[in-house]
Amino acid sequence: MIMTEISHINAGNVEISTSRLLLRGAKAGDGDGLHEAFGDPEVMKYWSTLPHETIDQSEEWIQNMSKCETNGVTDFVICLKPDLNPIGKVGVWHKHEIGFLLAQTQWRKGLAFEALNAIIPYLFNEKRLKEITADADPRNSACIGLLLKLGFVVAGFCEKTFQVGDEWVDSTYLKLTKEKWEGKESKADPEDLVERND
Repeated sequence: MIMTEISHINAGNVEISTSRLLLRGAKAGDGDGLHEAFGDPEVMKYWSTLPHETIDQSEEWIQNMSKCETNGVTDFVICLKPDLNPIGKVGVWHKHEIGFLLAQTQWRKGLAFEALNAIIPYLFNEKRLKEITADADPRNSACIGLLLKLGFVVAGFCEKTFQVGDEWVDSTYLKLTKEKWEGKESKADPEDLVERND
């Protein structure tokens, strides 16, 4: 289990802190830092929209996120300590569907695992979710592998569920129940606490 600290800010907003990350609500100016992720075709390869062409487009996306009632409540910008530069996002929308992305320069450092391992217990224990779901492109083996490592199970598959640009994309559906998560935590082996690459 990743050690986390939750700080209640205001009006239901929280910040979630781990040893290397701070998860917080989106705010003006984040588009600058997050454009590294949103503008990268490799990062956006399996996202639900095409890569952003300009920083202004990323900033507009952040502004829309900041106006949502989920901002800083169940949907967060991932910031890297100690400078707290935005490097990605993680969160739940559509009630219980989780999504995440990380700038390519931060891949293979265990940071996506750390962010998800911090937000999942918060969603179950404080937001009282009974299950968390995910909709992943079946070609995105890294994402699916990470979710399986966290205890998610494949719940279904559907062809041509949404269109990105000119391409129709399939979906692999995954889910994690609170009971499964709590069982995983109680059986945690010291080996599971060692940071691994994802």
